Order: sequence, then structure tokens, then C-alpha cells
Amino acid sequence: MAVQQQVEKSPDEKLAETLNMLTQNIDEIRGLLDQLIELKRSGVLDSLMIIVNRFEELIQYLFQDPAVFRLLSILVDGSLQAMNKLDTQDVLKLKGMVQDLGGCVGKNAGLISEAKPVKGLMGLLRALGDDDVQRGLGVAIQLLKVLGKCTQSK
Repeated sequence: MAVQQQVEKSPDEKLAETLNMLTQNIDEIRGLLDQLIELKRSGVLDSLMIIVNRFEELIQYLFQDPAVFRLLSILVDGSLQAMNKLDTQDVLKLKGMVQDLGGCVGKNAGLISEAKPVKGLMGLLRALGDDDVQRGLGVAIQLLKVLGKCTQSK
């Protein structure tokens, strides 16, 4: 029986091999770094890390109800296709807007849950006198306009 001996490499030899491998693959490494930087800049990497860190909890929730799973599958597929049509600046603007609106709505969840119905035309006119209602209505109308424009171009 032949006994195989493994020769332990010195730290200098390991470093030399690693540096050699890096220099041979420098273009690929640069490409990967460029992609990572773009993913980080666009916010995709942060979102992926949240998903990875909460993956088990997310999967358990999704598989509890097949209807939720199917709906989310459709939404994710559609969102990915839509995101492919956006450039980096659009993604960054969209991310900022969603974060701002989500944070604001979250902070005001108590007010939303306590909303009283607007009764009649006079109640609607009184509500329209509020500056926040006017701004919100302006946003809603602009969103409807954009949605209408998007559906017309199909």
C-alpha cells in the first residue's frame, strides 16, 4: 500500500496562487463587481437580502394558501418583466417613492383605520377643503391618468 502524503503549501505559495488566479480572471471579476455595484445602487440587492434573511418565514406563509401563492407568482412575474423595462434611475425613483409612501402610510395606519365615511355631497365638499385631501386626490388623479395612458398604448 502506497501512502499518499499531502504536502502543505506555505502561506506565500497560497498567496501567490490566489494572486495568479485573480490576475488571470480580472475581467470576469470586474464584470461581477460592476453587476454587484449596480444591484446595490438600484436597491435590488437590499431587497434580495431581506428575502434571504426571512426566506423560511416567507415560504411558510406563501404555502399556507395556494391562492396567495398563485397571486404572488403572477405579481412577481409581472413586476420582473416591468422592472426589465426600466433604467436604473427609474428603479431608484420607484424604490424611493414606495419607501416614502409605505413609511408614511404605515405611520398613519391608526388614522386610516379610524376613517369615517364621507356622507353625501356636502360631506365630500367639506373633505375637499382639506389641503391633504386635495394633494392626495391630485396624486390619485395623476395615477389614474398614467394608468389610462399605459393601457391605451397596448
